[in-house]
Amino acid sequence: MKDHPSIHIKQSQGIGADGTQEINIDNSIHNYPLVYKHLIKTHTGSITFDPNIMRDVIEIISSEFDGLEQRPADFGSVCIEKKNQLNNLNQSFYDQIIARDYEPYFFELDIFLKQRASEDLQGQVGKIVKSLNKKILAGSHAFESFEELLVSIESALLDSQYSALNDKEDSISLFLYYLYANCFIGRKTEEEMEC
Repeated sequence: MKDHPSIHIKQSQGIGADGTQEINIDNSIHNYPLVYKHLIKTHTGSITFDPNIMRDVIEIISSEFDGLEQRPADFGSVCIEKKNQLNNLNQSFYDQIIARDYEPYFFELDIFLKQRASEDLQGQVGKIVKSLNKKILAGSHAFESFEELLVSIESALLDSQYSALNDKEDSISLFLYYLYANCFIGRKTEEEMEC
């Protein structure tokens, strides 16, 4: 049986003859340490997330990445310039990195994820979106820009899951940028709210 830590409280009038009281806390009934030891935190700011679920999704996306075809993406009513301004994502970063290198794969990735809707993958993506979005909206003020926040999430994930994801950086970026551009994470414009 494990030893459980004790907290000693000094009292002016206590139970013991020397004025101290011992309180034993049984940590076996608290699961928080077990849960939190699996979470990772971004290097900048305080966005904490579970890397294991993200790793699993990234590995599945990565296995399909070479088969994805480049197709033009149509965001319809979403004004990406407004979205970028609202989220403090530099437009030149969007144009030179996201739009040029990753956006052509969003359509195929979207189809791939929808085809797997009945599988656990869709549920995992949903959990990631809920968790990340909540923490991003609460902690984005600690970052100078939204692209810094996204790169920080990517770096923290790579650092914590390096053995599984060391050659999958493009897949991580694709997934995070897809989530952003398709209105799953980040602040939403009025048009996005109506969708």
